Amino acid sequence: MKKDQVKRDYIMADAVLKQKADEFIALMDRDITEFTDRGYSPAKKTEFETFRNTVENFPSDEQLEAIKMDLTADKDRARSALEKSMRSIFNMAQNAFGQFSAKYKEFGNATISQQSDSELVRTATSTINTATKYLSELSDEGLTAAKITTLTSERATLDVAIDAQAKGISDRDLATEDRIEALNKLYQLLTKYAGIGQDIFYETDEAKYNDYLIYDTLDGLPDDSTPPPAPL
Repeated sequence: MKKDQVKRDYIMADAVLKQKADEFIALMDRDITEFTDRGYSPAKKTEFETFRNTVENFPSDEQLEAIKMDLTADKDRARSALEKSMRSIFNMAQNAFGQFSAKYKEFGNATISQQSDSELVRTATSTINTATKYLSELSDEGLTAAKITTLTSERATLDVAIDAQAKGISDRDLATEDRIEALNKLYQLLTKYAGIGQDIFYETDEAKYNDYLIYDTLDGLPDDSTPPPAPL
């Protein structure tokens, strides 16, 4: 069963949520007498700070996306190099055997630019094996053992780059989920202490009551009509 996508439980930028957590930690230190009476303890403060620090230390969505983009660029460069070498060998085989010959077809599907990454790797394997088989017959066309070795290396490089890109995407998705879950937990704690602070100072200290409002609305609750901003 497919796991539901993790979503943010709050309507504010991630950086604002973290800043609010910083503010509340300082506010509760200021009002430590009242909060201690409501069960706030050094252990609970440490819990709050731990989630705040966890959020702060997570790479941002932009950083995670940049890592994925770098891995994709590495894969694209590896593919381009492999395609170039394969085209040369296909051209050699075509010149030596003819485009419609059985020997030419042994080299694999020549429409390499239209193939997926995994298909290209499989085709490269056929090209390498066949080029090795017909090395002597293609030597007049410029094929050498060194060129086959280069092709073999380029195939391996692309194969590794494909795996690295897939892992990078998976790691990014997992890190994004972990980060959102940590942010949601931080928001839960923020909401809890906001409620306690408002309860403590309700009708006794308007300024302190307002300090514990999370959102800039009359009731301190999110405005459901406002779409969530892009995360920072």
